[in-house]
Amino acid sequence: MNRKLTPLVCILRLCWSSASFMLSQRGTSRSIIQYNSSSKTRHFSAHHDHKIITVSLETSSGTKELQIQKGEILRTAMLRRGSSPHNGRARLINCRGLGTCGTCAVEIESTVNNNSGAVEPNKRNKKEKIRLNFPPHGSSDQSANLRLACQVQVMEDVIIRKRKGFWGEGTSELAEEYNAEMWFGELEYVLDDKSPPRKED
Repeated sequence: MNRKLTPLVCILRLCWSSASFMLSQRGTSRSIIQYNSSSKTRHFSAHHDHKIITVSLETSSGTKELQIQKGEILRTAMLRRGSSPHNGRARLINCRGLGTCGTCAVEIESTVNNNSGAVEPNKRNKKEKIRLNFPPHGSSDQSANLRLACQVQVMEDVIIRKRKGFWGEGTSELAEEYNAEMWFGELEYVLDDKSPPRKED
């Protein structure tokens, strides 16, 4: 097999497995969501105060401010508010938060204290270290602030930048803004067991 196609084939297989899982869970989505919003919410409430913070999304279309709850997973927070962390067709072909496809990669910058404590974990976790060092990510000019939106909880006001490319792997030009496509409804982020339940706007 062509070596250039190998990473794409692997990613497509992972995304297909994720999509199959989402479809298989359609009938049980209510119980899954209730589970997350019962046991996990109590854990969250003991550590966070539901403070509202601002995520400034920078794309070639301009800057858009999203008001989110402290502690939300960035990918979940964006999807809930109609913005996509994925470019183009990656809105459909992605791993739904498993941390394996790399299409939700964004640059994250704190607005207050040089990135320390702006997101948790403060440094890339194991999934991010693997995926962001695997093609097409991992180039020598890749930003040190590149993170996977599905792996970080936002704790303070941040600026995020989405670069061009199916995986957001670009290093210079900003991508255009894409609206969220909720193909599977709330199942798009059913694997997120860390975000607090969304408060009504």
